[in-house]
Amino acid sequence: MNDINYFYIDEAGDLNKKSKIFLIGCIITNSPDDLLKEIRSLEIKLKNSGYFNRFRNNLLKTGFHASTNHPDIYSQFVALLPRLNFRYYALILDKKSEYYLSLVKSNLKENIYDNTLKYLLKDRLLKRVDAVNKIFIEQNLSNPTESRIRAREEQLMPIIAELASEVIKKRLEKKNLEYEVSVQSKKTQPLFAVVDYMNHIVMKIYEGKNGKVEERMKENYRLVEPKIGCIHDVARRIFHKPRKKGLEIDSVFVG
Repeated sequence: MNDINYFYIDEAGDLNKKSKIFLIGCIITNSPDDLLKEIRSLEIKLKNSGYFNRFRNNLLKTGFHASTNHPDIYSQFVALLPRLNFRYYALILDKKSEYYLSLVKSNLKENIYDNTLKYLLKDRLLKRVDAVNKIFIEQNLSNPTESRIRAREEQLMPIIAELASEVIKKRLEKKNLEYEVSVQSKKTQPLFAVVDYMNHIVMKIYEGKNGKVEERMKENYRLVEPKIGCIHDVARRIFHKPRKKGLEIDSVFVG
């Protein structure tokens, strides 16, 4: 029986003018039930705690979401990450770079997103061609109705199919790459929380706050750094692989 890999993909930043960088991140695991069990256990712990009772309504409403959770809940979830079985990968676009400015002149923003997703997945799938790959993508729709989510899923399928074909050709193998694609929301897929938090930490390392990287975010990054497989800084043509060499935080800060 083939191994099964589970991909959970989410974005951070935007392709408009609000953020300084745009990032697509992905976690890969072969034990999603174990991750879900740990997250559910933390959720129950927080809901049953008198201290966290004041944040209960917000947690029930948003779930674990890095940009909206109270700092005390945020720290609890970050502390959980090193115990979880996953590997994280990200592709980053510095929106101030000449590369990005040239890109937006010749491409629709939807195409930039789709191509970035494709580049992120290519090497990941190339190394997992002998397995079944289940790919969950967080919907990035302004009005996420069920019909629009299904339409987005159908839109992404040819992109993944094209990528699968490229992977097979590069491996020079005749067998098909096995994959499934599902577009979901954070409400229906709790494991998006893991990639959401990882994205948030990496974003804060690159963007900082008030012109510098906060010390607590540096500490958060160092805590989860062993979970990172690769961060591809496209504009600088750099592949950061922390397991081989620790990231020099000041060198990647874009301000």
